[in-house]
Amino acid sequence: MGVRRSECRQSGNNRRRTGLNRIGVIGFGTMGEAIIRGLRAQDATVEAAIIERSAERRLVADGMQGVTDMSDHTDRFASFAELVVLAVKPQDLESVARKIGSVLSGKNVISILAGTSVERLTTRLPNARFVRFMPNLAASIGQAAVGVAIPADTNAAFRNDALQVARAIGTPFEIPERLLAAFTGISGSGIAFVFSFIHALALGGTKAGITYEESLAIALQVLRGAGSLAEQTALNPQVLLSKVISPAGTTIEGIRTLEHGGFTACVMDAVAAAARRADELEV
Repeated sequence: MGVRRSECRQSGNNRRRTGLNRIGVIGFGTMGEAIIRGLRAQDATVEAAIIERSAERRLVADGMQGVTDMSDHTDRFASFAELVVLAVKPQDLESVARKIGSVLSGKNVISILAGTSVERLTTRLPNARFVRFMPNLAASIGQAAVGVAIPADTNAAFRNDALQVARAIGTPFEIPERLLAAFTGISGSGIAFVFSFIHALALGGTKAGITYEESLAIALQVLRGAGSLAEQTALNPQVLLSKVISPAGTTIEGIRTLEHGGFTACVMDAVAAAARRADELEV
């Protein structure tokens, strides 16, 4: 089984109901907050409960409609949550298992812990069922590419719920767990490579005489246009590239310079390096 893109998210008045009425989030950081906001944007009747040790983050939750802080009432959390998102730091797994592991007994759990295998999760929390997510920073605006690793023995209801949660923060791509490290290289780390390219493009515009601010605005629009064109036409990027390049023109000079600097190989190596590191961290 390879990577499979799930159906697109719906928007506006056509947003589907989640099928989840009550969701619990352990670890109310950026990703936990993004998931709750995304689910409530899909369906305003969704209620959420959190367990979070940071007083500052608990105050953020207190200010959100439909969210209840149950950090001091884990028994209530256990009875409340139909599905749990585990969004703590990987190094906090042992503490979670020791202090509130019983909360997850019998639960369907979506884990966002980087580098933490289903096998390890199940060893530390043996009475829970797990699906793994690998989102990226764009989850905060509902535009993440989300790697979703679903064990073969997962029932259909849990699978559907997991994919719906993924749609709340972006576009799900079903992927075997063994390929999550590669997905990290393309998506989790790859978004940083895109930021680097945007910055470099803007710097190029500045060197050519346009202010950085104007160059950045242009670069961002170029990125939006290129991405939309590639997606809507479904053409191979090489085909689209051939439509821009004309004989002895400006673009071929630029492409030659990129390749002279090892652009394609460098990007490939960056993805491979990030994937390799992600695989090294996997436990």
